[in-house]
Amino acid sequence: MKAIVMTGRTESQFKPCSLELPKCMLSLFGRPILEHILLLLRKHGITQVCVVLYDLPQAVISHFGNGSHLGMTLTYLSEDPLPGTVEGLDFFQKWLGNETLLVINGDIVCDFDLSRAAKFHLGHSADATLLLTSSSSLQSHSLAETDEHGRIIRFYEKPFWRQTNVNQVNTGIYLLSETILHSIACSQQFDFLNDLFYNMLDTGKNLYGCSMNGYWNSLENWGSYLQCVTDALSGKANLELEHTQQSPGIWSLHPIPKDVTIIPPCWLGKQVALGSGCLIGPYTLLESGTEIGPRALVQRSVLLSGSKAGRRSTLHGTILCPNSAAEQDTVLHEGVVLGDGAAAKERAVLLDGVRIWNGLTAPAGSRLSCSLSNQAQSSLLTFSDNGIIQGRLGENIGPEGLVAIGSVLGTMKSVALGHWGGMGARMLAQAAASGAAATGAAVLTHDLECAAQGAWLAQRHQFPISLFIQQEGNRIFLHFFGKDGLPLERFYQQKLEQALCLREFPRVSARRMGETERLPVTSASYCADAVHRARLGKGSLRTLTAAVPGDRPEERSLRRCLELLGCTVTDCWHRGIPAFGAEHGGTVLTAQDERGTLLEPEQLLPILCLIEMENGSGQVAVPDGASAACDLVTAGFSEQCLRLSRDGTKAKKLYASQPWLWDAAFAAVRIMSRMSLTGESLEHLAAKTPRFSIRKREVYLKEEQGRVMTELAREHNLSSDGEGLRIRTGNGWVYLVPLIRRSSVRILAESPDMELAAELCDLYANRVLRAQRRIKS
Repeated sequence: MKAIVMTGRTESQFKPCSLELPKCMLSLFGRPILEHILLLLRKHGITQVCVVLYDLPQAVISHFGNGSHLGMTLTYLSEDPLPGTVEGLDFFQKWLGNETLLVINGDIVCDFDLSRAAKFHLGHSADATLLLTSSSSLQSHSLAETDEHGRIIRFYEKPFWRQTNVNQVNTGIYLLSETILHSIACSQQFDFLNDLFYNMLDTGKNLYGCSMNGYWNSLENWGSYLQCVTDALSGKANLELEHTQQSPGIWSLHPIPKDVTIIPPCWLGKQVALGSGCLIGPYTLLESGTEIGPRALVQRSVLLSGSKAGRRSTLHGTILCPNSAAEQDTVLHEGVVLGDGAAAKERAVLLDGVRIWNGLTAPAGSRLSCSLSNQAQSSLLTFSDNGIIQGRLGENIGPEGLVAIGSVLGTMKSVALGHWGGMGARMLAQAAASGAAATGAAVLTHDLECAAQGAWLAQRHQFPISLFIQQEGNRIFLHFFGKDGLPLERFYQQKLEQALCLREFPRVSARRMGETERLPVTSASYCADAVHRARLGKGSLRTLTAAVPGDRPEERSLRRCLELLGCTVTDCWHRGIPAFGAEHGGTVLTAQDERGTLLEPEQLLPILCLIEMENGSGQVAVPDGASAACDLVTAGFSEQCLRLSRDGTKAKKLYASQPWLWDAAFAAVRIMSRMSLTGESLEHLAAKTPRFSIRKREVYLKEEQGRVMTELAREHNLSSDGEGLRIRTGNGWVYLVPLIRRSSVRILAESPDMELAAELCDLYANRVLRAQRRIKS
């Protein structure tokens, strides 16, 4: 067996340390993380290894050479050719010969029994075997679901929430038979998961998942690095700690001075200087050449080579990179990181999460709550559960934050940018445009008037990113759309949040600054396209009358669309005509039927599904939280209602192609054109769809959401259904989904009977709390 070790890109989460070293070369117990992986391979008899290098390759090559000092033979493959190209594949296929290949990342920490995994691979005659591990923290990992024999039946990509009963994390460690690797034909860049493994699922290849015991940590950030140190010292991770124990739980090459207190477990490297009266530990790692001053307190921290903690300094949950210094009387709180050569001067206090970039200094006596870097700063902005960043002008949203957002979006090379609502929105749009232009991106501004029109523009012109800034008084709403016209997926939301949190943005020279261009599009263009795409029938339609009260931009465009369809539109509703409204920037349709009955968006969506089945494509996709009435409507036509998270790419493409499901103006045109064709009233259309009363409730959780949802799935013997649990109970449905921004579960109960919906809501709120109590006990 041979192995390929992927060293990965430089990790922004590990800045400032990763400014000078790739993550795989970060020291852990006196040796690079990559060396721990190589030692694991050697332990299981794998000595022929190809190391794929990306950023800062010389740091790896100069340290490991040909691998002879480890008893291994190392071959290096640099960035050109990349492994995901034809040239890279050709290299691997020739280098591998007729042996089984193990693929593993070099910037993780694990102690898996690779020999057992190889036996599983051979015993199942697998074409490929993925090593899986159980975890209750699933937010940033892709997952794999297997049947009772270990065959993989489905993947879940970096879930929007923590998936329910699927807690097998894809560790990124693969075993590939020589036949499958030699069968790959590739004309463009690819990766194992998206191209090879998905194709194997589709073609029925022998794709298996081997569930592994033992330790695995993907080292996503400094917090997980510190947790890895804690796990190794407590024995959860079986790493070669090299030193012998001076006493239980204390690894050190030298005796501990009598006037020093060490609380195990702790690991001390070579030539560590310990001042009189200092207290070290528990869970502390001091690498070679570190110095601890007299009466210093260092707990659950890592001091890398040459770093110093001064007299009477206090460090808790802190990481000092090489040659950094926390001088006397400093206090460094949880999550503080001092970069290479950085310093916190005497009496400085660094609050939770502060990072000091390489070579920079926190002034004496200062109290810092924000990081110090060489780049621009921004306020912490995060997405809400509906995929929008919102806040108040001058409080948590200001020009500095929009410059930062524009800088991040500028990495997409072109940004469509619009605003509406006041001078505040205009000012913020100008700030975002400046940030994007500073990265060299083309800024494409327009005069569209609401978020739905910004989404339409992104889809119509295939812009990689579209930002629309909406102002309502002092409230600001930032809407982001991809080239499919849909809100950004959670994966891209996280990338944007991470870039804003790290406060590092690319900049270009004056000659390469991006230019701003005004796009020749208007609301009239949007309305004309909405009528062209959403109307039913090619001939003339009978004239209908509808009301559109209100004069916001989204309502004006809705009125204009209905007029272009040939409708007579009034400002006020009266008995005998339907009325329509638009909410959330024109992305949600509301209505009132001819009798005055209000129809909520949850009731209008099944009507649109019915129209799609009878007059449209005969297929429909809806969001995960859409009413069960949508499923019942499509079932009446022997079709399945696709859901976005559950049914993946197919559902997303279909949903994007049906803008009347997520755009109020398109939806109103669709409904009114159906009424014009058939002569039906809106009341009659609503009567043709199942009617459900809906009750909602939110339950706060003290336990980790993933564990609670897994417990609920086990209790009801359910498999994952996209982002949440959808439970059929008698004549009703219950949908449970964890929220992103707070530790809560939202309960949505549906039933034809209002009282039963309320009872179901209360019943499942109690079941959520009961599941939490079981986990705690």
